[in-house]
Amino acid sequence: MRPLLVAEPPVPFRPTPREEFPFGPLFTALDLWEHDGWPVERIREELRNTRGSFRGWGAPVHPAHLAWTAHALERYVTARTREQAAAVAGLPLTAPVKQPWTLRTRLTDAPDPRGARQYEHTLWGRMYASADGTVRDLWLPSLGRAKRGRPDAELAAVAQVMAYGAPTPRRKARAIPPATETDGTHPPRLVRVFDVGCADGSVERLLYEGPAEAQQRFTDHAVPAFRAAASGTGTRPGESCVDCKATSGCTDLKRTPRLWGGLPPALVRNRRSVSAWDLRLHAECPAQYHLVRRLHLNDLSTENRGAQRGRAVDAWLDEQHAERPVQGCRDRKIPDLAAIRARTGLDDASAREAVGMLAEHRLLCPLNGLDADEQVLVQHRVTAYVPELDVVVLAKPDLVYTHRGRWIWRETKTSGRPLWERQSLLRTYPQLALGVLLFHAGALGDSPRHSWVELEHLREEHGESRLERVDPGRTENVDEARTVIADLAQPLLDDTTYAPRTGRHCHGCQARTWCRPGTAYVTDHPRPEGSDAQAPPRGDTPAHD
Repeated sequence: MRPLLVAEPPVPFRPTPREEFPFGPLFTALDLWEHDGWPVERIREELRNTRGSFRGWGAPVHPAHLAWTAHALERYVTARTREQAAAVAGLPLTAPVKQPWTLRTRLTDAPDPRGARQYEHTLWGRMYASADGTVRDLWLPSLGRAKRGRPDAELAAVAQVMAYGAPTPRRKARAIPPATETDGTHPPRLVRVFDVGCADGSVERLLYEGPAEAQQRFTDHAVPAFRAAASGTGTRPGESCVDCKATSGCTDLKRTPRLWGGLPPALVRNRRSVSAWDLRLHAECPAQYHLVRRLHLNDLSTENRGAQRGRAVDAWLDEQHAERPVQGCRDRKIPDLAAIRARTGLDDASAREAVGMLAEHRLLCPLNGLDADEQVLVQHRVTAYVPELDVVVLAKPDLVYTHRGRWIWRETKTSGRPLWERQSLLRTYPQLALGVLLFHAGALGDSPRHSWVELEHLREEHGESRLERVDPGRTENVDEARTVIADLAQPLLDDTTYAPRTGRHCHGCQARTWCRPGTAYVTDHPRPEGSDAQAPPRGDTPAHD
């Protein structure tokens, strides 16, 4: 909201070892096609030959990211060409716009009640306009399929800038904008917003209206959201702490120095976030961590049955546990097969397994008999900051609740296999180890000696589910948790290449389409029919961090 403010103390620019903006290379490729007249095949050849930063801009790009860019470029060009060929009768064609539209107010002498003297609204995406200026288009890329809708406030803000903004030269970061307002006296007759899916080339039209409708939409939806964002003073620690300029003075972000005793990486990096799932995925395959967790690439492949079933059970339990007043699941009816299938879309076999697991949960539900004045937090985000590593730690336990002054952290996992006895519980489920450390550091609750970390391990068969407890107040548990997290975190924090590490996990990787080693592994090691391709110590893929 205030781009000219800087952190205190200032944070120097630190280049990243790999490009971390998924659309960066794609936008460079589209600039070559739309503004420099390069044919698509020449751009694809350039992408194939790139061994570092694409066209000399930005950080080096991961090879699989380059492959994804070539794939997305082809899908985007096809979608854009198809839309122009099917232009609505009577509407002119639109051409790429080099200077983005900006809506800027005049610089005033005195600040307003929010302390601002000038406002500037900008756009992100690919912009197009007809030669006569009557039509303006904005294309918003999505990493997977095209989105069928976006928040009303977002579309309203976009429409306002498209209708009344003016082409504006790009400025350097933190450069002071001109004191004059932009000229919006000749708005277009029509503004349109399209969403395009980079994975499949699908296109959805999200907006189609004139400037008067855009103005009314802005007043109704964008203005309230803008006022709330511009004048809000509350804090909500979480993923946004990574880029926050006010972290050094924030008292709501819990400091947890030497949470696991990690060493600062040799290469100084910008602040990062780390979750238990990040750690597990990087240990499995650094490339998958970079491509899926950091870049969010998605080939639209279907999750395996175990993961689908686990997410369905998690979602069902979250809904029940979030009801108020609190009610234990022991007093609820077991859902029947038809209800599970209707709500989750699972096949018969997976739905039957889910019914069995929900029946098992009834006896293990932590809310059974819980007093009405106890706290119950579903999917509660726990955030901590490790200052010597400049790392924000994120965790989201399935359930956090109090019981007679004791804070309890409950993780619920579904599995078709019993717990693997040959490996410790904390190493099998690092989120439990992270919970122990966060309790011990005081990130949740006042004292680790009045806390528990629990694992509810659900299976379909009657009597085979288990409830395991870990005491974060015991020194041996804390020491083991530190070892587990340090063994996972240090390689992640030190990594600068994110090289592929092939294995059975390649079968379920959402970025395998663009990973040559992963594709070769799957070709050479076909998965047996009906296998979920999960190693015994890993357990089912968690739905949450």
